Amino acid sequence: MITRRFALALSAAVTTALTLSACGGDDGMAADDRPSPRAASSAPSESKRPSAAASSAKPATPAELLPLFRVTYGMSTSPMCGHVAWDDPGCGEDLTAAAELAGAMAESIGRDFPDGEYTEVEKSADHVVKTVGTVRKLGCYGMGSTPPKTDSAKLRELCPSLGTIASLAWLNFESNVTLP
Repeated sequence: MITRRFALALSAAVTTALTLSACGGDDGMAADDRPSPRAASSAPSESKRPSAAASSAKPATPAELLPLFRVTYGMSTSPMCGHVAWDDPGCGEDLTAAAELAGAMAESIGRDFPDGEYTEVEKSADHVVKTVGTVRKLGCYGMGSTPPKTDSAKLRELCPSLGTIASLAWLNFESNVTLP
């Protein structure tokens, strides 16, 4: 299922790529005279997720991949849900995107760096996924597939705290990715 946010992010990424590819190059060909990039490879990629090893012999680091993952998963900012209503679906979407991004990043790191070079990034990504999973299980921010079983008065108090914990887990993940 493609969400509106994912579609917009994908559209922006494709537009940027097309714009950059249309810019002049050293080959002296006009943009219209160049062969289509699609003609080079008609086989679809194995996964929609970016891969560190896909583009070169040496895999990209998590810090190099994070901007690409942000576009792919529609994460323009950090999810901050501590000061919104416990049933705000926008916050639920942000947390879901954060968990999906972190999970995909952990999977990519595990695949591209099996020697454990980025263990702290993997651990912090797993923490984001688990924390958001807890928020989802409680039904905070409209994330559960069924109505919450917990009393809404308790959720009014609990969800903002869990949202803050999930946001802090995300910030820890970002720090582990971007710090050397």
